[in-house]
Amino acid sequence: MNVPKKPRYEHAKLVGRTFINSLNIKSYPIDPIKIVYLMNWRFEIDNLYGEEGYTFYNTKNKSYCIVIDNAQGIKKQRCKFTIAHEIGHIIMNHYTSYDIGSLTESEYRILDLEADVVAGEILMPYISIRKNLNRSILYLANKFDVSYSAMETRLKFLNVYNLCNENNLATTTK
Repeated sequence: MNVPKKPRYEHAKLVGRTFINSLNIKSYPIDPIKIVYLMNWRFEIDNLYGEEGYTFYNTKNKSYCIVIDNAQGIKKQRCKFTIAHEIGHIIMNHYTSYDIGSLTESEYRILDLEADVVAGEILMPYISIRKNLNRSILYLANKFDVSYSAMETRLKFLNVYNLCNENNLATTTK
């Protein structure tokens, strides 16, 4: 199977939303490590020498192992995103549909962008964001335990950034 020419954003959103809904998680923030164990995947922390994380796929027993870097100073929120990103690769079937080791840099970047979208759906579910648009970006970032910039990026990606409370206040006072 060939890597798509551009990221399949709508497909990635649908896959992420379907996956998170299937887990029936009702409380936030979402802990992606719990998802890893719920799915019976393995999780490890190791020295990755500059890589934030990656996933091993064992073709013999069709199992996954997500590994993240043990570097000191990496914020918990960044680690959570890295784990959710790796989950994104798994549920988008990137490891079973493509020969990851033979991809060009631009092909891998396309798959990374899709995994980023899924990570956003896992950590900051669309339906929960829609229910809280009357709140500030800071409130949402704290609720979902993500950085302010991650929440801001997510809101812009979903085209709801201008609907957040603080943005409405800022535009109505000018």
